[in-house]
Amino acid sequence: MTETSAARRSFWRAPNYAAWFTADTASAAGGSLRALAVSLAGYAVSGSTAAAGWLGTAALIAQQVASVFGGTFVDRHERRTLIVVNAAVGVCTWGSVAALFAARMLTYPLLLVIATLGSAVSGFLGSATDAMLRSIIGVRDYPKALSLNRGRDATINIAGNPVGGFLYGVAPWLPFLVTACLYALSGAAARRIRAPRKAHASTARPSFFGDFVSGWSWSLHKPLLVTIMIAAAVLNYGVNGVEYAIQLHLMQLDTSATLIGAIGSGIAATMLVGAFAAARLSDRVPVGGCICVSFVFLCVCVAPMLFAYGPSVSRGASYALVFVANAVMGLPFPIIDALLLGFVYAKAPTSMQGRIAVSLTVPAQALSAFSSASAGALLPVLGFRGTIAVFLATLALSTVMVLCSARIRRIPRADGWDAAEL
Repeated sequence: MTETSAARRSFWRAPNYAAWFTADTASAAGGSLRALAVSLAGYAVSGSTAAAGWLGTAALIAQQVASVFGGTFVDRHERRTLIVVNAAVGVCTWGSVAALFAARMLTYPLLLVIATLGSAVSGFLGSATDAMLRSIIGVRDYPKALSLNRGRDATINIAGNPVGGFLYGVAPWLPFLVTACLYALSGAAARRIRAPRKAHASTARPSFFGDFVSGWSWSLHKPLLVTIMIAAAVLNYGVNGVEYAIQLHLMQLDTSATLIGAIGSGIAATMLVGAFAAARLSDRVPVGGCICVSFVFLCVCVAPMLFAYGPSVSRGASYALVFVANAVMGLPFPIIDALLLGFVYAKAPTSMQGRIAVSLTVPAQALSAFSSASAGALLPVLGFRGTIAVFLATLALSTVMVLCSARIRRIPRADGWDAAEL
């Protein structure tokens, strides 16, 4: 019996893990299923790539702004209840989109408002599931737990994008209805979690503002975390920009929803492979060196897309080139998450997991909130290859930041984390 298989079985034996895993999986499946459908619906009701791009940007901005305060809220309240509330909002949000679409009453402004409000609530409460995991899984097993979750997410996304596109082709409202059902399953599973309730607040407990400040102060006073935030922000902007550029460009070419969804399935499939690799590498390789190699690898993957959709390249050949290059780009993401985020979360206090998660993810995702709008605006001006060149330049910039950071390069492997400092 290998160490990895033993760790995975121990996860299932841990109290509440099965219920937590079911709730988190159903929520992730709902998010994957609706992702492509939202973009297709936005383009269908507006007829504009720019409008469809701003739909994604508005939702992400609302999610990020709400999550700034959500991490503190999650740390101050019972996380199981917050997971249930978040699932209930998901049922109402995407169920209403399904009903409006079925009744042919959905308009672009209405979709924009619903998607933005739903994303805001998700941002405010969404960190509850990740924050709860830290109290279920031991610190030393946390990298493997993250690897398992990333593999689960990749498996979901392999099916989520094409299934979402297929359901949209059957009926535009169908993927939103299925999404609402998945959120209902998430809420039902979360209610089975029997985690101990948090004690009532005492008079000595810091105020909401005090907790909020302490979480951000803890992160911003760690030079390594600040460097990671900046490099991750630039990297995420470039990666998400490439994804949106591909998606919106294929929409312009009237590509079938199934083929558009297959792009996401390709990268999800390689992420699954990367998750298996991460489970084996998580406690065997130096984190710093592996992160540097991963950032360089992403730039190498995107570069071939510069030759797609040229005047002498057929659409079929261009699609194949983009599909392969984009798919291979998924390999290092689970490794980056398991090693880099695993190191940070393992060093963070358990009571601050929600705030630390937010203080990391909000800055890291700040720029990527504009990836969708940027791709939608750049495509009509620069074309597909010019747009990809812009986002490749941002990936190269993030890679230079990582390679030049001695703090990142010196992060040891998992058995040396106790002595390592942030």
